[in-house]
Amino acid sequence: MVRRLRVQRQALGLVMEDLYGYLSITRQGYAQRLKSRQAEVTLMKLVKNQVLDYRKDKDRRAGSRSLYYNLDIKGQFGFGVTKFEQLMSQYGLTLLPLRVRVVTTQSVCQSWNYDNLLNGLTINGINQVVVGDLTYVYIGRSLFYLFCLTDVYSARLVGLWGSERMRAEDAKQAFSQWVLLRGKEHLKGCIHHTDGGSQYFSGLYLKQLNDHDLPISVAQNCLQNGFAEQRNGLIKHHLIPCKQIQELQTFQQQLLEIDYFYNYERKQKELNWRTPVEYEQYITGLEPDKRPVKALHDFG
Repeated sequence: MVRRLRVQRQALGLVMEDLYGYLSITRQGYAQRLKSRQAEVTLMKLVKNQVLDYRKDKDRRAGSRSLYYNLDIKGQFGFGVTKFEQLMSQYGLTLLPLRVRVVTTQSVCQSWNYDNLLNGLTINGINQVVVGDLTYVYIGRSLFYLFCLTDVYSARLVGLWGSERMRAEDAKQAFSQWVLLRGKEHLKGCIHHTDGGSQYFSGLYLKQLNDHDLPISVAQNCLQNGFAEQRNGLIKHHLIPCKQIQELQTFQQQLLEIDYFYNYERKQKELNWRTPVEYEQYITGLEPDKRPVKALHDFG
């Protein structure tokens, strides 16, 4: 307002000193504010470029708080998180909520023999609960399926596999990645939780679960497999859109890059703004009774 009045002061017959006095500011104070505002605009041009580049190349739907920690805004520019969120809104860099139609897997009758073992459970380490789910991904006119296994405690992706079909063999590929990463000897007793999809209750897959002494847990609805649904949604809507995928071989290669970025580079609020790998390294140095306890949903 003051800037506009300065331009029009002669036509209005306005004495600027009178206006400064009315607004209880000084000419020097106004100049300092103007300089500060110009510096902010220049700084936000740098921030905006980083935000747009990160959303283009890393996480298409990264929110303000995630950007703050993953871009190290405080270290770079000295903003506090609240100030940064305000600036993101002020400069039009916030995103509208994503509306997603939830399509759930149809459970098969074999899964009805199992209970939800996670209901009200508390855990304090990795290899105690792993959740699995699959989702579909349209890329252009091509349809792919994504099989994902996640360690609930550290939120680490332990199995990630893409396919053009929904087969038990493909679910087993993600399972094999998990075993290779953790080692069979460390998995005994780990609860394997899914929503009852047929791939996870085929003879082929059940044999793998039994051979590794893994208790089987089944969600009764999508809410009871919410952690897996969230991981799938993040990969599907945040990370995959940043990739150039045209055919299955490209899809598999890009999933390797997504897996690395998610586990080694992307900090998460639930892990106190650590990456999953950083969080696992952090808890390794703690005695079991000193580790943070994670309480799973209680639907009872």
